[in-house]
Amino acid sequence: MFRLLTAVALALCTSVPAGATTYPPVTFTDLVTQADVIFIGEVVDVRPLMVNTADGAIVRTRVVFRVNDPLFGTAAALEVLEFFGGEIGDVGMAIAEMPRFAIGDRRVVFAHRDRSINPIVGFTQGLLRVTRDAGGVDRVLTLEGLPVNQPDSIGLGSTARTAVTAMRLLDFRDRVRRAVDGIRR
Repeated sequence: MFRLLTAVALALCTSVPAGATTYPPVTFTDLVTQADVIFIGEVVDVRPLMVNTADGAIVRTRVVFRVNDPLFGTAAALEVLEFFGGEIGDVGMAIAEMPRFAIGDRRVVFAHRDRSINPIVGFTQGLLRVTRDAGGVDRVLTLEGLPVNQPDSIGLGSTARTAVTAMRLLDFRDRVRRAVDGIRR
């Protein structure tokens, strides 16, 4: 029975055409004001787990980040975030466009502490990639791989679609810290 219900739930979740799920744009100011925790970190563990609820068992994925640079709301060496979905054996659950993680991923994270299907502010918008360019400089990209050229362009629909070079991580981090100091304190 559980496998049948899981298969039906999975079919419903995955029957939505790709790109059909949309979320209201979240600006840089929204990211800073809505996040309970902001940090730059690296994924060190990704682990699916079965969770019993009043409605039955569900699969969640626990993602552990090593915090390289705590920007707001944390002083911990590790931060753990849980997301709905994942696979355990032959049981899988998924939601369209849920972020996926791999060990070694480097991210800028804007997250909520409250338990939800996805703790990232703006569902995926508060999760940014950090990549190193050919010159050894860390750069900030959207989760989709588009370069972020200015934090204020986040959520405006033109998030760096025209940018040639992504913003340096050090500059982005400084902008986040200034915003936290100006908005949150």
